[in-house]
Parts: sequence; C-alpha cells; structure tokens
Amino acid sequence: MKITPIIGLEVHVELNTKSKMFCACSAQHFHIPPNSHTCPVCLSLPGALPVPNKTACLWCLKLGLALNCQINKHSFFERKNYFYPDLPKGYQISQYQKPFTVGGFLKIDGQKIGINRVHMEEDTAKSQHSDGSTLLDFNRSGVPLVEIVSEPDIYSVNLVKTYFQKIQQIVRYLKISDADVEKGQMRCEPTINLKIEQNGQTFYTPLVEIKNVASFTGVLQALEYEIKRQSQEFKKTNQVKNDTNKTTRGWNPDKGSTFLQRQKEGSADYRYFPEPDIPPIEWSKKDIKKLKLSLPELPDQKIERYKKDFGLSDYDAVRLCENPVFAFAYEKAIGKNPSQSFAKFVANLFLGPLNKHLNETEKQLDPNKIDHIFFKDLFDSVQKSKISSTVAKQLIVKSYQTGQNPLKIAKSQNLLQISDTVEIEKLVRQVIKDNPKAVEDYRNNPNTIGFLIGQVMQASKGSANPQLVKQVLEKLLKNKQY
Repeated sequence: MKITPIIGLEVHVELNTKSKMFCACSAQHFHIPPNSHTCPVCLSLPGALPVPNKTACLWCLKLGLALNCQINKHSFFERKNYFYPDLPKGYQISQYQKPFTVGGFLKIDGQKIGINRVHMEEDTAKSQHSDGSTLLDFNRSGVPLVEIVSEPDIYSVNLVKTYFQKIQQIVRYLKISDADVEKGQMRCEPTINLKIEQNGQTFYTPLVEIKNVASFTGVLQALEYEIKRQSQEFKKTNQVKNDTNKTTRGWNPDKGSTFLQRQKEGSADYRYFPEPDIPPIEWSKKDIKKLKLSLPELPDQKIERYKKDFGLSDYDAVRLCENPVFAFAYEKAIGKNPSQSFAKFVANLFLGPLNKHLNETEKQLDPNKIDHIFFKDLFDSVQKSKISSTVAKQLIVKSYQTGQNPLKIAKSQNLLQISDTVEIEKLVRQVIKDNPKAVEDYRNNPNTIGFLIGQVMQASKGSANPQLVKQVLEKLLKNKQY
C-alpha cells in the first residue's frame, strides 16, 4: 500500500500597518492592555461603518505579485458569515469571489506549488480561556490580515516547512510584516487527506482541516499525526472522500493528537455576499505597473545574482539571503562592484565568525555596525600576509563589537602577522626545545609536522606567517640546527 499525503495550506499574515483594516485604531496588539485599541468599528457597534486601509490593500497586492499572482482589476469585499464569540458582527469582512490576486505559484527545489489566491481580510478578536471562562480582547479585532491559500500540491511534511519559511522570507523582504510566529503575526491552517494506492486502485481518504494550532511546530506534529490516523482509519473502514464527510479537527498539544470538532463548512455555509458598506475597488494598469516597479529584489533573484556576480556557492548564497537584514549588511560590507575574491572573503566572515558570535549572544545583526572600509582593510592585509586568516576571523568580531578598524585592533594587540624570519626562528627553536617527542615523531614521519606548526602558531597567538613557519621548521629539523 503506497500512501501519499495531499496537503494544502492557508497561511495568514498580519500586516505591519499603523492602523487597522477598517478603522483608525492602532494595529498594535501584542503585550498591549486588553481592549485599549478599540473603537465602535472594531467593536462592531450599531451604525459604525468600515473604511478600507489603502496601504493594507496595496501591500496585499505586492505580496500577490511577489507570489506570481495575477491582479483582479475589479475586486470587492464580502461578508463571510459565521458565529463565534471572537466575531461580534456575526461575519468577517473578507474576499471570496473576486479576491485581489489569484493564480500564482511558488517554486521550491524545482517543484511548483500553486497559489490559489492571496486576499485581504480582517483579523478576529483574541479569545483567552481561563478557569472555565473565556475572555475576549478586541485589540486584534480588525487588524489587517492577508490570507495565502495554496493548491493541494504539497506531498510531504518537510515541504510544508520549506513552503512556510519561503512565504515568511518573502513577506520580510517586502517589509510588510515581521511575520513573527511566536507573536501570532503569521499563522497556518493545513488541510490534509491521503492518496492511497493498493492492488492497482487509488483511494482518497476524507478531507480534514486542522484548526487551533498555536505554533508552526504544532502544525508539523499535527500533520504527522493525521497521516498515521487517516491511514489506520482507512485500513479499518475503507472510507473514502466525498462531499459530506469533510471535517474540522482541533489539535491537542498535550496529548499530541487531533480531535473531531465539526463537519467542515463549504463556501455555501458562509453565505458570502458583497459588503454593502464598501464600494467595489478598481485597479488600473497604471496602478499595477507602479506596484510591480516597487517590488524589491526577492530572495530567489538575489541568490542567483550572488552566484553569478560574486561567484558564491549555492549554499553560501542561500544562507546569506535567508534574512533580508543579513543580505543588506553583506552588500554594505562588500560595497559596489567587488571582486569575486573579496566577495567570497566577506561571505566567509559573515557566515563564519560573525554568525557564530550572533548565535552565541542571541542577537540580530546590526547593519549600522558594518563598515565597508573595515572589511576592505582586513582583506588587503590578509592578501599581503600582514594578517593571517585565523586572526582575521578574531578581528572582525572584535571590530563589530567595538566599532574600531580591525587593523587598529591588530596593532594594539600585536596581532599583525610576523614575517620576520629571525623572530619566527626564535619561536620555532623554543617549540622544538619544548616538544622533543613531536620532533622524534617528525623524524619517523614528516607528515606530523602539522603539530609543531600548530604549537608555533599558538606561541605567536596566531600572528606568525604559517608558510614561513613551515619553511623554518623543515630547515632546522632537516639540518638539526637546534
């Protein structure tokens, strides 16, 4: 029996606009006193009328374009009707028939994942469950929310993770949201069923939508659980997908399992109809052209440019472009029209010592601390053998921490590479004297010279020229001049 998961994702992204989607209230809601950013519109008081946030609409279009969607020149908002305590109007202002953008795609590792639509809607209030009671915080009610609906083109849980991270990366490059999952700025609701092939026949298990998953890790765990549950259920009942057995299941992180909530609603159950208080929205060719020109260089484009112009490996280019701030700082460091050798040198410093320092301190890279001159001076010094590559890695971190030119630090700490043969010979003679066993090992096997070289480099605090150290060592050991 061959089992293939068929997964579709609804990804929601809260936009970083100053005000909410249909009113002038602040859109900030994280760690804000409950119900402090509210008004008659987002509280749904009688007679309050919505006014669309133009910036939010334009950002939704930009995201759609970045995901290769087509813009609907004629669009409108609709009422999506359903009852839930966090939805005081009894409906959500959303889009269904004519969303802002449709028919896009995202390529991941050569696979094309279809994007059904990218549309605009409002977020709901936030429910907080405590001691058997439910409290409502309306600070989140009305916050601009973009929904990205994929086609069911995802066939593995690993691809779900990559797809989600790719959406997050693009959103951050567009600077329309921080897309912080822990703050609820980016959320995901997966839909899954299984394609089962056995005895020359193909079956599809009933469709399940998973709700109430508080973390992306939870999404992946819930999908893994559903794959096992649905395959076991099929073995017992042979039940297959039809129009009546679609269900919604919740996720219980404590038990690590999903549970049945209700029959899954179809579009007819939401009774969509055009929002009467908001006129239809028309986008001209001029509007669309202007938006396309405003798009920044996106991650995949930047990766290809890094490989082509800077000669970077695919791995290094991908890592540098993971975060737009990191990529911006890297380009600031290399300056305009860098040589490939310089670009690779800087890439190694960013992905090596600087990245290690950031991970250890649990801090984000600050582009203001990056100075092109510092990196150029360091590169030139390594090329001229004034500084070893090992010392260069130490210096760039100290320079980032202090804001000083790395050459100045090198001089103050006597880290400039020693290329004086007399000085190196003194160090070598001392190392030979202190390590008689290593000298004996070298006589039996010349390949062991690496240990002695290391000892000299350690004695010089990494400042000795390693090529010169090897030459002097070989000369003295060969002629027994010690």
